[in-house]
Amino acid sequence: MLRAGAEVLKVHATGGVLSPTDHPEFTQSSQAELEVIVQEGKFRRGIKVMAHAQGSEGIKNAVRAGIHSIEHGIYLDDECLELMVKNGTFLVPTLLAPVAVTEIPNMPEWGIKKAYEVIEIHRDSIARAHKAGVKIAMGTDAGVMPHGTNLRELGLMLDCGFTPMEALIATTKTAAECMGWQDRVGTLETGKYADVVITRTNPVENIRSLENRDNISFVMKGGQVVKDIRKQ
Repeated sequence: MLRAGAEVLKVHATGGVLSPTDHPEFTQSSQAELEVIVQEGKFRRGIKVMAHAQGSEGIKNAVRAGIHSIEHGIYLDDECLELMVKNGTFLVPTLLAPVAVTEIPNMPEWGIKKAYEVIEIHRDSIARAHKAGVKIAMGTDAGVMPHGTNLRELGLMLDCGFTPMEALIATTKTAAECMGWQDRVGTLETGKYADVVITRTNPVENIRSLENRDNISFVMKGGQVVKDIRKQ
């Protein structure tokens, strides 16, 4: 992967909801194995290593190994949270992913069953992570759900105790920091890319209004306008 030019490495530290022969709590990689991957990626090449990690044992293996961010974090226990705060590990909750599994036609029955099993556990874990001060960046596992529906994640974050502004910061500033792009994106500042979104509604008053794409009235990417329906 590094020889092919990968800018980020993602490993599977545990099983998953849509893994056909295992469970999210199953541990896939030992701490020693993960340490080798971090050594090759982070320390030899300067490449961030992120981990799909849903079960608590696998999460702890990943954090202790120096993994940069935990994707999903469904079964977070108190020790996981303590380790993540101590190590400055990012958490990308992807709350929408298991919800979407229950909604999309033709999902396998075993996947739907596991999704229903974890939704409330996942919500509770992210709520406790938020309260504990874990660095949380918004992400959705887009591709599990239809592209363009990812802002549903923001409302789910509110269900975990986030304020609307905290959810917006997680989506912009903290997400940029997680990717190591804070010098380019994440906030509106001189010298950064001109990435600007204008909405018809006030997301601080009604963040779920952003689930309607028609409320995203203007999008500028790198100074180029790619959407403008303000006069419609």
